[in-house]
Amino acid sequence: SFRTAFFILIFSFISQYGFSQNNYNFTTQNNQIEWQKVLEINMTRNEIESILKSNGIFKNVNFSENSITGEIENLNADYKGAGISSFYTFFYIQNTTISGHFIIDFKQGKYRTLLNAINLKTSNDLSGGGINIMSANAVQPLSYYALKNSQIRKGFLNSDAKIYDYTFSNLFDFSKYKIKSEDW
Repeated sequence: SFRTAFFILIFSFISQYGFSQNNYNFTTQNNQIEWQKVLEINMTRNEIESILKSNGIFKNVNFSENSITGEIENLNADYKGAGISSFYTFFYIQNTTISGHFIIDFKQGKYRTLLNAINLKTSNDLSGGGINIMSANAVQPLSYYALKNSQIRKGFLNSDAKIYDYTFSNLFDFSKYKIKSEDW
């Protein structure tokens, strides 16, 4: 009947779109979490190389014909920029800096950034009642917080992933950087 067909149609629509989870550009590979995003290029490769060389967050940058590889260090998660207050942001996000390895591939007016080996380094000691909860300079992979049984945790996708996606998207959106002028 029409009613049955209507309910089946509505149910399939809701189950397909209503409950689909936003992965915020995160995937898993070999029981580790990775972030990958494709962006349009609106600048020259030389301009991108100049940004990578002059920004202190990018380290050990290597340039080849179709790709750029390197590392990021001492990046703070921008939870405020992502629209989340410190009250609703987990302490591990607020008390760590991010490091990781990146690969940027170029193809037909676009570039794809892959960030992997993502680690969090504790900024400050956290102690309570004589128990040391977090030691300064301790390093933990983001996968520790983001994965459970090789799958991305729903809790991570519901809050933390938005913060990290916002942070990484801004870091690798080279159109947001000012190009240093040769005229000075």
